[in-house]
Amino acid sequence: MAQLGKLPDEIDTIVLGGVDTHGVLRGKRVPRSQLERLLGHGLPLCDVFWVMHIDESALVPRPADFQGTFPTELTGYPDILAKPDTSTCKIVPWHPRTALMLCDWHELDGSAYALDPRGALKSMIGRSLELGYEPYCALELEFYLLREDSASVLGKLPSQLTPLTERPSTYGLVAASGQEPIGRVIRDLSLEFGLPIEACNPETGPGQFEITLEYRPALQAADDAFLFKTAVKEIAAQHGLLATFMAKPRADWAGNSCHVHFSMRDGDDQPVFYDASAQHGLSSVLRHFAAGSLEAMAELSALFAPTVNSYRRFVPYSWAATTATWGIDNRSTGIRVIAEGPNGTRIEHRRAGGDANPYLAAAGVLAGGLHGIVNAVEPPPLFEGDVYATDTAVVGELPTTLDGALDQLATSAIARERFGDNLIDHFIELKRAEAEAYRQTVTDWEVRRYLEAL
Repeated sequence: MAQLGKLPDEIDTIVLGGVDTHGVLRGKRVPRSQLERLLGHGLPLCDVFWVMHIDESALVPRPADFQGTFPTELTGYPDILAKPDTSTCKIVPWHPRTALMLCDWHELDGSAYALDPRGALKSMIGRSLELGYEPYCALELEFYLLREDSASVLGKLPSQLTPLTERPSTYGLVAASGQEPIGRVIRDLSLEFGLPIEACNPETGPGQFEITLEYRPALQAADDAFLFKTAVKEIAAQHGLLATFMAKPRADWAGNSCHVHFSMRDGDDQPVFYDASAQHGLSSVLRHFAAGSLEAMAELSALFAPTVNSYRRFVPYSWAATTATWGIDNRSTGIRVIAEGPNGTRIEHRRAGGDANPYLAAAGVLAGGLHGIVNAVEPPPLFEGDVYATDTAVVGELPTTLDGALDQLATSAIARERFGDNLIDHFIELKRAEAEAYRQTVTDWEVRRYLEAL
């Protein structure tokens, strides 16, 4: 991380931006000479991007009875402010003479912007600290590299997409050595950018990578994941490739996940998820956290799986969480518990896809966990065996469509208590518009199946 006062003299451009609801970096590039002024005042941007579809094909209209912040033509889409967080200042090694700072969103009067995902996570962390626990987090992300660009993908069926390598090679270092030239570029530039890469490996899909990031305080961990996704897409494009974190780019490929690891420390910086005297070393704090996360998993699913495509992942033997279950080192359960002593004991929440907004995914896990701690929720028995082979009548089932997930989110007391009505209602409106756009689309599958036969 670059010290703001020690930026090299050659830095002449600063990227100032923050995260939107979809998980996209929005902002502006400004000359360095403007930075001091903007640090005090904030960078003004039109608020219209908060109501854009993910592909920017249309704007979502404000419902007549909506209460709270929701940009609309009726107010002329006024400015909001992006206020730089100077602690996030980084030199961008793949752009010449460029640095970057993440921003928090604010109203013109300086108050926090109600729809800010980063702000929602910061608020959730504040509630955890009030309880005496500092949340630590790490995200592991999967993505594909394709021999495509933004023009080529528009003219192809999903089955025609060309991956970086044609054969999958899970952990296969020799077979996947063809990926290493670009893999090394991504790792090296990410490390130079200040992102704490822990490991990188080829994954189950052709041209699919998994990257794990080091454990950090939860806000830094979400920043890391968000910036990594941004970095990979930019670096790949510079090398004639397209990087995607889309949950399921092709039906015959493995999905992209975003597993969220969580643990907590007390005011003395001691881990609180481990108890040597308890079964498996799992403390009561961990048990309550896991129980709350399990209880909230269905109703918060839309935060972890925010697109129509997200739900293509949720099939048996896909490595994706299809049930609100937990188990020791069990990758078929919704929560995998890693019991590795005082400093390594943690939960891995396996519901989120690569398409999730990292801030909302982390905040969603933490919201459920805090619900469990505050209410001393007790978890079900640890699951042993193959969840995928177990009758859903026994283990239950999580939402299988975006519409179903949004219905549960709309009535979730946990979501409304922890995130507030405004952010949740705005999120639901954006995502219902996404689902409706899908319903109105005639797909290639329909044309191939019915056009000639009927």
